[in-house]
Amino acid sequence: MENIEQKIICECANRTIKEAEKIFYEADPNLPYKKVKKLVTLCNKTCCITPLMTLFKMVREEKIDYDKISFLIDERDKWLKAQ
Repeated sequence: MENIEQKIICECANRTIKEAEKIFYEADPNLPYKKVKKLVTLCNKTCCITPLMTLFKMVREEKIDYDKISFLIDERDKWLKAQ
């Protein structure tokens, strides 16, 4: 089974959950989600909004639930494949 932290959360920038988490932790805490998201995704697309926003909130609360993030990524991928 793959390490959940190494699962790709953003296809555009090819970032893993762990990489996104690190960027969120290192970002200025006064920056809004939209600005910090661009540091992770390097784009303006909204395809990964649900898992990224959830991870962002978890980082701010300092309670990361990797299983929930993984589930949200899987659901997003299912939805994208159905399109």
